[in-house]
Amino acid sequence: MEKINLNGIVRGIALVLTIAGAAGMPAAVSAAPIDELNRFAGTWQSYGTFVDSPYQKAGAATATTTCAWSIDHAFMICQQSVIMNGTPDSDLGIYTFDPVANVYRFYNVHSSRTTSSTILVDGKTITYPFSFTDNGKSVVIRTLNVWQNPDAYTWRTEYSIDGGTTWSLMGSGKSERSH
Repeated sequence: MEKINLNGIVRGIALVLTIAGAAGMPAAVSAAPIDELNRFAGTWQSYGTFVDSPYQKAGAATATTTCAWSIDHAFMICQQSVIMNGTPDSDLGIYTFDPVANVYRFYNVHSSRTTSSTILVDGKTITYPFSFTDNGKSVVIRTLNVWQNPDAYTWRTEYSIDGGTTWSLMGSGKSERSH
């Protein structure tokens, strides 16, 4: 098996995903789709545990994330400081809504790479998919953020090697809005 270093990708796809939070739960009817991203505004403390998998090493992770709207209310910009297995790192997450394609987009910027994804915003859950090929085998990683209330949500990162029929845990945790 080709050895893939996914530590950076997982941070970009999983830990950065711990940036969600809420100025409130998603409204039943939003003024505009972009307003669904209001849930990210604020500062969040996240913690979790990763397990050994072919695509991630076991260990603890914590993050502090601060999100705010761009001046023109077109982008939710999130700055994140992560400590994974005692090693500090930082990322920048950018969320937006594409009205032409009618989809939400997420961009992760790190000093050594960038990733992007079309995300699914569905009520209390945001799903972040990511896929790649490992020795000719298609691998899908997803992170699910599920809001428990306006100030807390749980996250779970999983991978599938069978097209999403079965999922294996990579890591999970919780994020809480700071007051």
